[in-house]
Amino acid sequence: MSKMNPLKACTFSEMEISILFKGEPAKGATITRTIEWKKEHTDQFTADDNGRVTLPAEFENHLLKAFPMEFVAAQYVTVQYEGEEYEIWNYAKRDAEFNSEMQGSPLRLTCELTDESKTQRAFGSILGTRCTWQNEN
Repeated sequence: MSKMNPLKACTFSEMEISILFKGEPAKGATITRTIEWKKEHTDQFTADDNGRVTLPAEFENHLLKAFPMEFVAAQYVTVQYEGEEYEIWNYAKRDAEFNSEMQGSPLRLTCELTDESKTQRAFGSILGTRCTWQNEN
């Protein structure tokens, strides 16, 4: 349960992203976030002149406390830049707590669009990403 409200599930914690293309800020890139839990929710954002964007946390009402069930929220983040689309985040969030994606640490990512996407077991689930984060091993 979310510590903020026991009847709310955090389906996507706040994410701060620095987006690069060939080492330079991807100014004006369009970021699309899709969350699938109970129903699909999609929103879009635009990177600033430094290639940075903050995706706000998303919360939904739930009754997990009254009706125990497995929590799984699918998370996808893509970037459209210079006519191409890049998937930078593909993750199954398995805990309704805020910042559970990185075991309590804030989501602060640097994503180089020209890097190959890598798949790894991270934070209790499988993660597909082109991004790195400070505490990455």
